[in-house]
Amino acid sequence: MRRRLLIALGAALVLTWSLAPVVWLLIASITPEQTAETGHTWSSARAVEYFPTEPGLQNYHQLFANLPFAAYFRNSVIVATGTALLALTVASLAAYGFVRFRFRLRGPLLVVVLTAYVIPSVVLLVPLMVIFRRYGLINTYPGLILAECTNTAPFALLLLINTFAQLPAELEEQAMIDGCSRLGALWRIVVPLSAPGMVAAGVFAFIMTWNNFLYAYLFTTTDATKTLPVILRLFALGEPAVWGVSAAGGVLAMLPVALLFLLFQRLIIGGLAAGAVKG
Repeated sequence: MRRRLLIALGAALVLTWSLAPVVWLLIASITPEQTAETGHTWSSARAVEYFPTEPGLQNYHQLFANLPFAAYFRNSVIVATGTALLALTVASLAAYGFVRFRFRLRGPLLVVVLTAYVIPSVVLLVPLMVIFRRYGLINTYPGLILAECTNTAPFALLLLINTFAQLPAELEEQAMIDGCSRLGALWRIVVPLSAPGMVAAGVFAFIMTWNNFLYAYLFTTTDATKTLPVILRLFALGEPAVWGVSAAGGVLAMLPVALLFLLFQRLIIGGLAAGAVKG
């Protein structure tokens, strides 16, 4: 009984520590600003309120009425979704090849591919900038998606290699005897049976792209392609700071990630467990 009480107390402390910033963000987002609005600028003199006396959605209205937040949100959805799909496509094909085929330099090639995952993103900025300028990919969705895939595809590959390795090859052989091609067996047999791993890899690729500021800031120059981390950074540079509007932007930026985890939490946990590296 005492042990359970200690475990419950520890879990409550961790939960409180984790959720306190989120609760504070929600409270700040519904606390009205004391502002004098002129065009696209505000002058704020609001004191700290732990519990708003007159909560409302004015901050959310100002966020969309005075800033291109909707365009940035749309760009984030397009880039994060495109990156997740491309990373899954590349990683699933590569993982299947590494698992089912034995070829020379297989081990060193896998090490080289996975080394890209541990290379800091800033190291890739100069070569990516040179390549994108040469082929006209600066300030475009394809360019930003390709840049983000340098971070997400190696992780998805590592996860799917361990997931695919647990599937018996006999299932694909039987499918090919019935007339399936290699790609047909991959699409009809391997991918459905690896759904938890695929979902886990896709969700993490989406989240990594959604939260990435560096590439979105350096490879975009207009509101047509900039993503949410860029506009959220602008809030921090404001003088004076508009806390309520900033908090409203943070809540909306956090919402898609939270919903993904709530909807796919069982598949994510199952995929991570199935794709765990075994010693």
